[in-house]
Amino acid sequence: ETILFDSKNIKNEKLRVSTLAKCYDRIGESVRAFDCFTKANNLALEVKKVKFFDKKKYLQEIKTRKDFFVKSKIEKWSTLKSPDKRPDPTFLIGFPRSGTTLLDTILRSHPLIEVVEEKPMVNQLIDSLNELPDGGLEGLKKIDTHQLKKIRKIYFDSLESQIQNKSNSKLYIDKMPLNIIHVGQIVRIFPNAKFIVSLRHPCDCVLSCFMQDFGLNNAMANFLNLNDSAHLYDVVMNLWVQYTSIFKINYHEVKYENLVESFEPTVKSILNFLGLSWDDSVLEYSK
Repeated sequence: ETILFDSKNIKNEKLRVSTLAKCYDRIGESVRAFDCFTKANNLALEVKKVKFFDKKKYLQEIKTRKDFFVKSKIEKWSTLKSPDKRPDPTFLIGFPRSGTTLLDTILRSHPLIEVVEEKPMVNQLIDSLNELPDGGLEGLKKIDTHQLKKIRKIYFDSLESQIQNKSNSKLYIDKMPLNIIHVGQIVRIFPNAKFIVSLRHPCDCVLSCFMQDFGLNNAMANFLNLNDSAHLYDVVMNLWVQYTSIFKINYHEVKYENLVESFEPTVKSILNFLGLSWDDSVLEYSK
């Protein structure tokens, strides 16, 4: 049936062109699909009042970290010892549309894993850092044991508030893909934290972000055209490479393509990294 143009209702028109875009994509009409995805993203500017979001602010957040986390500076920082006995948390990070949701679904099917999905624990940690005497990133340099203990407690309390029926036998994974830009701050507070890093071919990541109808915020406003999407991928992943060159980060990279093509070996490697044994329940993650 023909999907009719609706000039009076922008939301309906956005839905119309989005649906057409997906249909054209399914049947291999890539030029028409691209045209419709472009129209849908342009309409998103009107529907969601993009003036309330500023893509440049998010890019500035990344640049600020790129400029701050320099090896010559970090080497002068004091070594911090854990002020409590709780094990450092585990994070699932990666660029959007890199396979983090698939990883989340697989891992949570293991009886000893629970994934806390896209909750603001790290944001609260960042806020608590901003309240330090020197504030923000500068505060990381001179943070003392008392401050460290307080900030760690804020994170753990926030994490536990998201968990029902907490079990000491379970591993809780904090999943928020773009926490990848906050790794420098996280490892200062949790130097023994584990990071599962989801990777996917950049072309697939970038195109998929452009095609996705994200809820808009400063970060997601970068996905309304291909150039901005590619630029954000570039600066985010370069920041991750910078972090790995400066800090001793306990991380395990998982390629989406390997997960799809060699499921069991790839999942076993993740479970080994987490210190957990194989469980056949992960084979039935789709249920």
